[in-house]
Amino acid sequence: MSIKIIEASTNSTLQDLGRKNFAQFGIARSGAMDEDSLRLANILLGNKQEEAGLELCLKGGKYEFLDENYFVLTGAEFEAKLDDKKIKTCKVYKAKKGDILELDLAKKGFRGYLCVAGGFNAKSFLNSKSSDSKMKVGLFGGRALQKDDILKTHNNFIPFNLEARECENPILSQPKQLVIRVILGTNEDSFTQKGLNTFLNSSYKIGSKSDRMAIYAESDERIEHKNSADIISDPVVFGSIQVPKNGFPIILMAGRQSTGGYAKIGTVIENDLSLLAQAKLGTSFKFQSIDMLEAIELFRKKEEKFKNLDRKINLDFENLI
Repeated sequence: MSIKIIEASTNSTLQDLGRKNFAQFGIARSGAMDEDSLRLANILLGNKQEEAGLELCLKGGKYEFLDENYFVLTGAEFEAKLDDKKIKTCKVYKAKKGDILELDLAKKGFRGYLCVAGGFNAKSFLNSKSSDSKMKVGLFGGRALQKDDILKTHNNFIPFNLEARECENPILSQPKQLVIRVILGTNEDSFTQKGLNTFLNSSYKIGSKSDRMAIYAESDERIEHKNSADIISDPVVFGSIQVPKNGFPIILMAGRQSTGGYAKIGTVIENDLSLLAQAKLGTSFKFQSIDMLEAIELFRKKEEKFKNLDRKINLDFENLI
């Protein structure tokens, strides 16, 4: 079973939840920028939540199904058509052999995920199918997908009507005023009190240099260091906020390196990483400091929602059989 790319999305790649537990060897994690949207797609399809999907940016591209398959779109709200008929996000569809899926510009959000029942058939490297262009690993050596690429999918026999599965797209309920919650540290003492105040009280915009590796936050105000912006390189995580000597924050994202040598003023909480992943270039936002216990409770509630959704979708589905 396979899908042909007629028109590729911008810098689209195959991504799962990344290469976990290899940072100590200098191996970048990579993975989906919006993990929540990828997980949601896989729940709807009955896949494992860590299964890989196509990460699509801004304009989704055009695809031909060379075989019958079930698929779903999550994340960004593309103008989407299957065989010239409009389709919705967060609803499973059955594509027939020869059907064309066309995804125009995203009306809301920035990154979408195209997943198929059974997942894409690609080799794993260190327990992950995620593409990484720097390491040259993943589908097609980690490069972005191109016109005429053929994507193989697993030939899983599915005896049930997956089209009964759908849910609301969480992107539609995201707030208009973007507030990114952070936990201050780990190099908080590298900044003056004025610098910390600037960080928490300034308005930022997502800069044009932003990509899968990092989001560059632009502002009229510069964050003040006590001395140097440089530190002895140490580990970074998804959401680490570095501040180089120019005084403007850099938020490390899914394609980040494993270590960094700039002082870190804080870390974006896991719940808000998807907000950043879905924000278009030029989007305005502010930072808000919260404590660790609050961040843990927010994460617990998010995971509980995923569990409840998984249970509900599977229970509703079983009642149809």
